[in-house]
Amino acid sequence: MKRRVGGLETEFGLVCVRADGSRAMEPEAAARELFRPVVAMGRSSNVFLRNAARLYLDVGSHPEYATAECDDWWELVAQDRAGERIFADLAHQANERLAADGQDAQIHLLKNNVDSAGNAFGSHENYLVDRRGEFTRLPKYLLPFLVTRQIVTGAGGVVADEDGPRFVFSRRSDHMWEAVSSATTRTRPIINTRDEPHGDPTLYRRLHVIVGDSTMSEVSTHLRFATTDLVLRVIESGRALPELALRDDIATIRAVSRDSSGRQPIPLADGGTTNAVDVQQRWLDLAARFAEDEEHEVLETWQKAIDAVATGDRSWAASHLDWAIKERLFEQVRERRAVALDDPSIERLDLAYHDIDPGQSVFQTLQRRGLAPAELSEEHIASAREAAPRTTRAHLRGQVVAAAQEHGVDHVVDWTSFRLTRPGAMPVQVLDPFATSMPEVDALLEEIRSRGEDATPAPPA
Repeated sequence: MKRRVGGLETEFGLVCVRADGSRAMEPEAAARELFRPVVAMGRSSNVFLRNAARLYLDVGSHPEYATAECDDWWELVAQDRAGERIFADLAHQANERLAADGQDAQIHLLKNNVDSAGNAFGSHENYLVDRRGEFTRLPKYLLPFLVTRQIVTGAGGVVADEDGPRFVFSRRSDHMWEAVSSATTRTRPIINTRDEPHGDPTLYRRLHVIVGDSTMSEVSTHLRFATTDLVLRVIESGRALPELALRDDIATIRAVSRDSSGRQPIPLADGGTTNAVDVQQRWLDLAARFAEDEEHEVLETWQKAIDAVATGDRSWAASHLDWAIKERLFEQVRERRAVALDDPSIERLDLAYHDIDPGQSVFQTLQRRGLAPAELSEEHIASAREAAPRTTRAHLRGQVVAAAQEHGVDHVVDWTSFRLTRPGAMPVQVLDPFATSMPEVDALLEEIRSRGEDATPAPPA
């Protein structure tokens, strides 16, 4: 599949604290305060926005943002950034209301995967795959890539092992319990097999990958999707593929996260061994045969990321990839303050790195200083907040939501259907993820405009 639709679902950590750092409000109450403008706009805490993304409260009062469908991975990064900005604005509004009420309370939203109490938050990737493909065959080849991908796209962090604290490529790795499963929380697999295609079920299936880290670096986020797309294309080609099935996927993902060299032996199912660097390099070399001309930059960036681990030279990675930026940052703090990796100041720094408040975010401070990548222009991110991608079904959803909001017309949309909330209204179903025009949607838009002539426009999202 040369043209693939994908999307990213991000759960945000939420905490509300007083000036002294103590908890000021339980997460459920803080989430209600955060979502007050959302509920006022859509009479629900689960809404689709005019950029065709979904904003909602997930189980456990986790604020969550799911990007619109994208067939360009830089556009997906822009849509992901837009979600950060939308939530940052909601937090700012909530904090202004709390301050006006005289409350010593401030809400923080963190785009991370594990908090100080050990709670885990998801960052789920979705990829459109062909229904005619042999889905049961896919994990055999994809799992070794996903298990070792953390040396390229991990968010980095510190874990406490029996022999003391250590820096790892991904803290998310310790929260994986199965290789493949239909569950998402109870057993938390690397690949989720729940069959929800969000498209024509006779043609498509949705690959749901839940092992990835929430990444702040635009380069890291782009690599997550661009490299996985290339690997999927290699697997879908049906050509001879590397036999890299691991003896124990879960034991290996934990071991790889702790191996800063990427060279420690990994046991294979056939009795041999490999290592994380070799797995990534072999997939890169295969992907190079399938990449289009415009994807050579992805291959070059992927190679730089692998080389940073293989050679130990972090000079490029330390200003481009989340795990390496953090590794450098933590080491600087350790040297300056003469503290260990398990010092509370390191943990606070880790959390602040993922804070999406522009005034609190360590990552955004590094961006402003030129010490972290800023690949997207502010104009691109601002556009992604207001407009859906134009080359997928999201364009139609965004048009419907925007028109309904502007004309004050009640509506209901989801990933595959749109309808008005009037008696007898029939939904317009759009099962083709690549559809960008439909007569039925044009008719729905005309009805929205005509019904909204005498209505009071609703405020924009």
